[in-house]
Amino acid sequence: MTGPAGHPPAGGVTVTGSANVQVGTGNVHNAISLGGTAAPTPDTVDAPPGLDNLPPVSAVFEGRDVAALDDVLVRGSGQAAVVGLGGVGKSELAAHYAQAFRARHSLVWWITADTAANVQLGLAALTSRLHPVATLADGRSWALGWLQTHRDWLLVLDNVEDVADIEALLAQVTGRGRVVMTTRRDLGTARWARLGLTPLRLGVLDRSASVQLLQRLTGLDDHDGAGRLAAALGDLPLALEQAAGYVSQHEGLGFDGYVRLLTDRFALVAADPGEGDSARRTVATIWRAGMDAVAGRSPLAVRVLRVLAWLGPDAVPVEVLSLPHADPVATSDALAVLASFSLINRRAGEVSVHRLVQAVVRQEEDAAAAISIVRAAIPEAPLKNVAGWPRWNQLLPHIDALTRHVGPAHGNTELMYVNDQAAVYRQSQGQVSAAVELFEQVRAGRQRVLGDDHPDTLTSRHNLAGAYQAAGRVAESIELFEQARTDRQRVLGDDHPDTLTSRNDLAFAYRAAGRLGEAIVLFEQARASRRRVLGDDHPDTLVSRNNLASAYQAAGRVAEAVDLFEQIVTDSRRVLGDDHPDSLANRYDLAYAYHAAGRVAEAIDLFEQVLTDRRRVLGDDHPDTLSSRSDLAYAYRTAGRLTEAIELWEQVLRDRRRVLGDDHARTTEIASLLRGHEA
Repeated sequence: MTGPAGHPPAGGVTVTGSANVQVGTGNVHNAISLGGTAAPTPDTVDAPPGLDNLPPVSAVFEGRDVAALDDVLVRGSGQAAVVGLGGVGKSELAAHYAQAFRARHSLVWWITADTAANVQLGLAALTSRLHPVATLADGRSWALGWLQTHRDWLLVLDNVEDVADIEALLAQVTGRGRVVMTTRRDLGTARWARLGLTPLRLGVLDRSASVQLLQRLTGLDDHDGAGRLAAALGDLPLALEQAAGYVSQHEGLGFDGYVRLLTDRFALVAADPGEGDSARRTVATIWRAGMDAVAGRSPLAVRVLRVLAWLGPDAVPVEVLSLPHADPVATSDALAVLASFSLINRRAGEVSVHRLVQAVVRQEEDAAAAISIVRAAIPEAPLKNVAGWPRWNQLLPHIDALTRHVGPAHGNTELMYVNDQAAVYRQSQGQVSAAVELFEQVRAGRQRVLGDDHPDTLTSRHNLAGAYQAAGRVAESIELFEQARTDRQRVLGDDHPDTLTSRNDLAFAYRAAGRLGEAIVLFEQARASRRRVLGDDHPDTLVSRNNLASAYQAAGRVAEAVDLFEQIVTDSRRVLGDDHPDSLANRYDLAYAYHAAGRVAEAIDLFEQVLTDRRRVLGDDHPDTLSSRSDLAYAYRTAGRLTEAIELWEQVLRDRRRVLGDDHARTTEIASLLRGHEA
């Protein structure tokens, strides 16, 4: 573990009268792939003409009138909530509205907003289309800045499950553009008014619209049969579309033939008057009938869909879907079958599945295959493998969904490993609270399944200790680190690399707690042991040497620290390369040592170089980049460049509040420092 020297680490409305026809779920899901260039300020970037990420819409759109939604937006505050039960066509209405009035808006952007995390990922996707940036935090803040400094855009927030997830976003962009959200939650008139949202409540289609929809989609001139099928399906648009697709694929079946397929199952729907459950089961009836047909075509397609059901509804890269013991060509054919039955969306090398389809087809026996797919897809070394970060951003929603579906009492050790690595990645991106929560879950699971002394359990204990330290919970961190060291010595032996890591990181925690003498002794032991066991040039040995140098500096042995840091910088650049996160950290620590030694000009020059490189490699909002900016400001102050120092600290304070939160130790440190200068 490394860290910066001298500072701690871091009542419904029915819409009728249209000549259009409604089909489709209309959901869109974003895959985030963030580039690596520094972004200009949002106010200086205009959206290219016609930029949007809207889902494809059907040419058949029945029983809905986009003018009604437009009227709600005009009469209200420019922010509307399309409300109704699942499958009623909220998303399709929003998509048709956006397409119909596309020319009015400077930009149209669609975000799947079922969780707070996905809202942030959707904002990051907007940034990646306007200008590439380096980290997830960069993307979401840049997009918000863009929305605040431009007007006449349209933002669609689809399938909001918890309005709290988008409340802050609404407050910050009100009056700049138009917002349409879709949700199955009806909060009531007073709450909608307080949020500044005007509700448009959608019911099921009129029977005449349902009949016309079925006839136009299938080309069958059977008005009475279409009416019987519409009645069986409760006039739910999504169920009607699925039925039409199935009937069209089976010549001679007809509407009444499809009704016969539903007879035994429909009783379950009729027996449950609950709005949410009845909607799910009506849709389930349609999709299970569709799955019977798919099974006759491709048993593998059924398995693929059931595995996808354990992931999130967001787009999954096709290359991730490598089922165990399945030929890739056969998997591709299975996806084609699923797409032909409208059970998946497949475009641009990605696959997505509607969340209701997932709920219908999900079966316990497929969880293990889904876990194996995700385990094989996660990049290794999430802390320092910068090239793997975009893939982590793609996979996090699926890891979260998979973990949620499996439940906290699961015993799958592969999933525990996936979540352990996800927590490491989140901690590296400054998401410390989320990392702590995930590490705690993994530790509890490994203790329950593997026992206290299993090496994976010991790793969880060690990783949780590191997360506690990053969260400022130093006493808890030390207690866990001491347990991890003792247990690893007993189970693995004194010279095992994991034992050496525990010794090193316990020393780091001692130093954070001000127990400098104990820290130096442990750092020296760790360095000697790693040299003997791993060799001088092993990355872990370099880490121990760096941490020892930092401890020397903190103890006032500045000359020794500078000499050791200079050696480490040379060796780490030779062994790891200039842009490795550890090489950047070592150069940063050398700059700090120069500053402590009074070599201020050299410190400033090196701080500026490291800041430039960290921005390029890690991104502006990475915790290490924020540390570089903060300590460069310290050096500016020492050099008498107080105005530049204060300006830089003010920028760092804003960014730390946004990235780390108001109560984080690094945030409060800068806030206190600035208050001192104001005084």
